[in-house]
Amino acid sequence: MSKKCAKCTKSVYPTEELKCLDKIWHKACFKCETCGMTLNMKNYKGYEKLPYCSAHYPQTKHTQVADTPETRRIAENTKIQSNVQYHADFEKLKGQKTSVAEDPELARIKHNTAIQSNINYWGVREQRTAMEERRPEAPDDGLQFSGDAFQGSGRRQPGSIENYDPMSQQYGSGIGVPTGFHHPEPVRQAPYQPQPPQSYSEPQPPKQANKGMVCRALYDYSAADTDEVSFMDGDLIIQCHPIDAGWMEGTVERTGKRGMLPSNYVERI
Repeated sequence: MSKKCAKCTKSVYPTEELKCLDKIWHKACFKCETCGMTLNMKNYKGYEKLPYCSAHYPQTKHTQVADTPETRRIAENTKIQSNVQYHADFEKLKGQKTSVAEDPELARIKHNTAIQSNINYWGVREQRTAMEERRPEAPDDGLQFSGDAFQGSGRRQPGSIENYDPMSQQYGSGIGVPTGFHHPEPVRQAPYQPQPPQSYSEPQPPKQANKGMVCRALYDYSAADTDEVSFMDGDLIIQCHPIDAGWMEGTVERTGKRGMLPSNYVERI
């Protein structure tokens, strides 16, 4: 079947065949659609699969688009998602704190992290709070005075010389003693008596007969398993044998029970 020319629709033989713009042309029929100038493969310009010369090539124009809220939103999203805007924002916020919005998912992750943390698992925070509540308070001798020589607990502020008596070399006597306070008489010390020199001997550590390695408890500990042992702050642990980096085996001297215990809860003495 012979090929047809796209311009004159006549048969095209191989010697005069020209393939361009997805069509077959006679070389003489390949002309500009406007002025009829004969074209070749070097000087033609195609528009909608038709040949044109450079002078009569149709000029494409931008289509005017109405500015609506939807188009502005699309343009803003495109700008945000572009790499140029992303890198500009990244460089601007580099080194600054990134604020994270509080949402239920973030709260759930924080809660799970707190549950899985080692501190909450072993209850160290609760034990410390309980031991702080059981700590004995400082003794109060009942002296309540105003002025900067005494504080609420009756103690003298360090470095205060307002109530210092140079005659008795005591605080709280003479000028500056608060009204109603009676300072006791200074205690007379016996004259100094020289003591004969004593032979020096290096102090010997207390003997721990058949107790092996002895440790003192620093915190309270409640056994979490049947092979562990409970103890309280200040208890002595005798016959201690380290098992690994974090655990040892020993006997609580107060209760006589033996079992495993954490090494970081005791100190060796």
